[in-house]
Amino acid sequence: MNMAQMRRDIEYLAGNLTHRGASTKSERAAAEYLHERLSRYTPDTEIDDFYAIESPWLLFASYYGEFLIIAVLSFWWAWFAFAYGALVFLLYMAEFSGYHLLGRLLPHYETQNVVARVLGQRPERLFIVTAHYDSPKYSAVTSAAAQPWLRVIHVLLVVSMLAVLVCCVIQGLGMFADSHIRPDLVVQWVAVTMLLCGAAALVVCDLSGEFVRGAADNASGVAVLLGLAERLTEDPIPNADVWFVATGSKETWLSGIRQFMNTHTLDKETTYFLNVDRVGAGDLRYVTAEGMLHLFRSPQEMVSAARGEASACGAEPLAWRGLPTDAFLPLARGMNALSITATGGRDLRETEEDDRPGDIDYGTVTKAGEFAEAILRRHS
Repeated sequence: MNMAQMRRDIEYLAGNLTHRGASTKSERAAAEYLHERLSRYTPDTEIDDFYAIESPWLLFASYYGEFLIIAVLSFWWAWFAFAYGALVFLLYMAEFSGYHLLGRLLPHYETQNVVARVLGQRPERLFIVTAHYDSPKYSAVTSAAAQPWLRVIHVLLVVSMLAVLVCCVIQGLGMFADSHIRPDLVVQWVAVTMLLCGAAALVVCDLSGEFVRGAADNASGVAVLLGLAERLTEDPIPNADVWFVATGSKETWLSGIRQFMNTHTLDKETTYFLNVDRVGAGDLRYVTAEGMLHLFRSPQEMVSAARGEASACGAEPLAWRGLPTDAFLPLARGMNALSITATGGRDLRETEEDDRPGDIDYGTVTKAGEFAEAILRRHS
């Protein structure tokens, strides 16, 4: 891997550009830079324009707030409130799993993916290397300190939604109608209060958040993607096509990878996603399973390929329970996917002023590129 070139890529993306926030002019500038860089290696490079929502947090906050209306309706029409609440809950779970439903009703803004293709001589498999190039907003939700708690908080919110629905059923059956103390109402309104607190926290985080430069998250992953494009153009994998997909608007709940999957017909048996995310410092990890609620497991053959190359790069397995990566959506839709990341290094997102190129460990970035290439070649 060309460490000097990867350093230049990170310094441009996270130094020359003050941020790469989704659907901003800076994100577009980054896309044009990536298009120019990838075009050096393959003429089959394109910018795929599409539209995405501005914020997933406001979308999820609206779902949580809807349960206040459901609880109020249950005073008069308990069964109607239950039916309506069940619909809202199912829509929420689908939206959380990456399907674009009520989010279609929100304003959308232009964004883009950058896609390049290197074709093999006798392709039997398709490898898709992904790395998102947009940078997040710094907030309590996206901070590194919050990551271990996000799953617990989300489980509590889901349980609160279910509690409201159960209380609607209890009211519909009239189980405590003659009681002086209504435990169903106590539980229902405690649950609603928790959901409203969750909604308020998301709104505050979204409105007060500031875009970060995103050197580790995820200019580091993009530098690895560009390095792989150069290496695999010079020395192709004979029996595999390799596509390089730099996804935009990942921070608006996986908009870029969703757009890519919706606009391409992919064979589940022969297509393999390798995602590179946050490899700017720390110890390398290969993600064997991912999901805040249900764990979606990476296919055994990809995990075996990663395990076989792990010792040379000092990589260890990891089950990821934090905010989803670009591998989450392929896994949730039954496809083969595996992520490479790094953990245990200096927290590069302690404040909105951090995550700069000067904080990157370029040795880790280089090892991530070598690890990714080794996995692809071993799995081919």
